[in-house]
Amino acid sequence: MSRRQAVLTGFTGSGKTTFFNKICKTNQPTQSGGMSLTRQTFLKEAAFGSGFRVLDTPGYGSKSEKIIHAVSVLNALTEGPVNQIFIVVKWERIDLMQDYIKFIVVKFQRFRHLLTIAVTHWDTADLSTIQKNEEQVRKLAASYKINSVIFVSKFDTGEKICAQIDSILDRCQAQDVKLTDAEFYSNFELVELQDEIEFELECKKEDVIQNFRKLANVIRQYIKDFDEKDKSMHEIMHYLALETKKIAENLITDFEIKNNAEFSKLFEYHQNPSLAYLVHFELKKAVMVDIEDIVKLTQQKMKNNEEHFFNFIKACPHCGLIWLKVSGCQYGTTCGNFPDKDDNKFEKYKFHSRYTFNISDKGVSYTENKDFMQKSQITHPKKYVDPSEKNQKKLGCGKEIIWVDIPALSPQQLKELIDPGLMDYFAQEVPKEELRNILMKAQKSVQSQVDQAKSETKVIRL
Repeated sequence: MSRRQAVLTGFTGSGKTTFFNKICKTNQPTQSGGMSLTRQTFLKEAAFGSGFRVLDTPGYGSKSEKIIHAVSVLNALTEGPVNQIFIVVKWERIDLMQDYIKFIVVKFQRFRHLLTIAVTHWDTADLSTIQKNEEQVRKLAASYKINSVIFVSKFDTGEKICAQIDSILDRCQAQDVKLTDAEFYSNFELVELQDEIEFELECKKEDVIQNFRKLANVIRQYIKDFDEKDKSMHEIMHYLALETKKIAENLITDFEIKNNAEFSKLFEYHQNPSLAYLVHFELKKAVMVDIEDIVKLTQQKMKNNEEHFFNFIKACPHCGLIWLKVSGCQYGTTCGNFPDKDDNKFEKYKFHSRYTFNISDKGVSYTENKDFMQKSQITHPKKYVDPSEKNQKKLGCGKEIIWVDIPALSPQQLKELIDPGLMDYFAQEVPKEELRNILMKAQKSVQSQVDQAKSETKVIRL
């Protein structure tokens, strides 16, 4: 059985090395800010608990040592399968913590299920609001799809901390965390834009992101406040998600058109289209976060409508086969039992309906385009044909089920089942492998610096 491993990552001054010292009973030098004192990755067996190894990586925050830190993290990840990556963050204002956490989460986008947030300096939290503060942190973690959070104070012993870590490691499988070259160079921001033209584009790109984020926040609030009793809610939510995607696409297109002169100068200066593509990619990646969140909110809102078809789709708890309920079987039935009539649940659904949305920082409104409304012409047979009557193999396992007791499909199951193609333009959360060449061309010298850092850094076993 392979040894369980935990990797510590965080900013300089977060209390990461103190955290490591308590767990492993070591005395590595610590610092509350400035340059990271940890320039190598240290590996040691935990002094307490049921047995796991801990890798302490250098702290983020020093631009001059960005490559050293990135390579050191890479070294830690190559030490074998990882059970959990702990983002160590100091307790302070929640907005500052959010910035630190987001900075690190981006680096491990494909491995968010392996992330845990470890909040240090918890003894400095106000006792009168500590429960509220804890809820804020857990909510923040959940927004990044991080399920595990631990809180550590200077009074906590190594035994107590290791017990919490053990509990988390017991629930997760070890996994090889292998970053592609494209992920490494992009997620760790090793390719940078530096001269005046590029800086101007970066500023304009940030303006686009902020403008879209303002609209996204308005849309989020509109979705949350929308009356769930509105019979057209499921349609409006669906088209609102599509409209959000359209707004994002238009913003990106307008950005590229309006800044065509700057992009041309950039190409003339570098004789390389890579930097222009990099600006486009980073902009697309930034707005993707808001689009993904809005889609989830609309889907959740639609699921809350009992008449929406989400609630007529469930999976057999025995064999996992997914069924659409069109008639009866609200209570006891069997998996694969075909009805002899339908409930006409879907005849009242409107098809091809369209809405015109007006979205600004002041709010969201819509009008119905009646010219696009038409009642479904679909008719249902009076009797369903059992597959066995056509000498076909009957579907389902035949085991007894109670429809109302079966839970709704998970968001992931729904996404796989009825992916509407909403995210097609924004689908690549992680850059494709071919982006490697583009990123490398943008700043060739980075490769030699990375190679140099690899020769200078290593994992030191204590």
